[in-house]
Amino acid sequence: MTTTRPSGDSRNDRAAGWLRWLPSPIVILTIALGGVMFALTVTKGVQDPDYFWHLTTGKLIAETGRVPSADPFSFTWFGQPWTPHEWLSELMIFRLVEAVGRIGALLVFGLFPPAIFGVLAAALTRQGARVLAIGLPFALGAFALIPYVTLRPQAISWLLIAVLLWILLEATADHPRRFLLVVPLFVLWANLHGLYVVGLGVVGVYLLFTLAGHTLMSRARGWAIGGTLAAVGASMLTPAGPIGILYPLRYIEPGDWGLANIQEWQSPNFHEPAHLAFLALIVAVGLNAGRRTPGWLVALSWIGVGLGLLALRNVPVGVVLCMPTLAMGLEARLRNRVAGRERRPLAPSRALGRRVMELIAAVAIAVGSIAVLVPRDMKAAIDTDIAERFPMIGVDKLLELTPDAKVFAEYGWGGYVIARMHEAGGRVFVDGRNDMYSQQILKDYTSILSADAGWPTLTDNYGVDALLLRPETTLTRGPASSAGWCEVYRDKVEVLYLPACPAN
Repeated sequence: MTTTRPSGDSRNDRAAGWLRWLPSPIVILTIALGGVMFALTVTKGVQDPDYFWHLTTGKLIAETGRVPSADPFSFTWFGQPWTPHEWLSELMIFRLVEAVGRIGALLVFGLFPPAIFGVLAAALTRQGARVLAIGLPFALGAFALIPYVTLRPQAISWLLIAVLLWILLEATADHPRRFLLVVPLFVLWANLHGLYVVGLGVVGVYLLFTLAGHTLMSRARGWAIGGTLAAVGASMLTPAGPIGILYPLRYIEPGDWGLANIQEWQSPNFHEPAHLAFLALIVAVGLNAGRRTPGWLVALSWIGVGLGLLALRNVPVGVVLCMPTLAMGLEARLRNRVAGRERRPLAPSRALGRRVMELIAAVAIAVGSIAVLVPRDMKAAIDTDIAERFPMIGVDKLLELTPDAKVFAEYGWGGYVIARMHEAGGRVFVDGRNDMYSQQILKDYTSILSADAGWPTLTDNYGVDALLLRPETTLTRGPASSAGWCEVYRDKVEVLYLPACPAN
């Protein structure tokens, strides 16, 4: 009896069938890159000091059933107007922590950076960009995003910017209703985070190019105009009402004090290695020169560069806006290089082997990154990090000695003090909501912190009950003790002063 070996055509048919079931090369790239970004986000833990007051705000909203319109956390601005422009994100963070714990919430937010690349990859693939053209912008973008990824509401806005770009790339005069997807997007976005105003700016730039006849919606200008106006109206559907649309402008403009004292409001320093990836992305976009890329997208990439150069907190926005422009330009260059050349496609059997190896490599990179970077005992790692960066012991002592104290705490510690002491009646001088406080309060904070002449008068006028500061602060190097404050506790992280020493 003789056996017949499968023919080459038969093997290729089976290989082609398997290829259809395997992820595409761009999906494989996203798996690898997404795994790395997920691991890095989770590894960084709770590094954003604002996380604590975000969590407390979400808890307050859940317990009261309403979004506060006046400040409940400080004693310098208590009862004065406050617009929580990211209330829905804060409620989401609290519900996540309540349901799956702090680690679970961190794991969920670890998915946002991979989702950004997934959305952009899908959008660019539909525009004809191949994996090679997408890979370089994604790699540069990932490196530029690393310093910023953590558990913070802004990460949601970065993803929504990517979604908005996808919607605009898909909108055409033949399918003008696609443009109207911006309306529900902004209903959601305006309640999630104040960066929706940047999204409105993106839509505004697109509309200008549409009116000038330079987008695929130009033959359906009416739809673009109507959709833009509807998006603006949708942005007013927040607890603050129509006037709330003006508040994020304060969020975008930090004021003189914010520019001088808050690092994320300062420009990138390209002498620091952490900022070099953004510089490389800028250079790449400049060399790309917008080749065969929609003009509105090129304009947005340079607007993103400008925003990133103005303030570090805007770098992720610039990264998301730059990656599509760079990918489309690289795709055009690749097409020019292969034009006129005949390239024999791989046989399905060989293509299958390559795809399987690529998938194995991507999974190995993703799983390996998680295994190497993410601590096995995440709870212990996060608790240790918090203890090393926040005044845990000082707050413990305050809760024991004077739980309803008016605490003058380090600016970056305000949110932590709020989370620990708010329910007991404790209040802070300032915290990470610098967009809310008056410039005078912020300047008085600096005067006290620097032990400027007359600082004891300021603490008296504000009724400060406790000082909770870093050991290297000017005030903790003698001026506080000289002014009669009692040093209750000191270690390498924190120093706690009270007006009088507690009785033993």
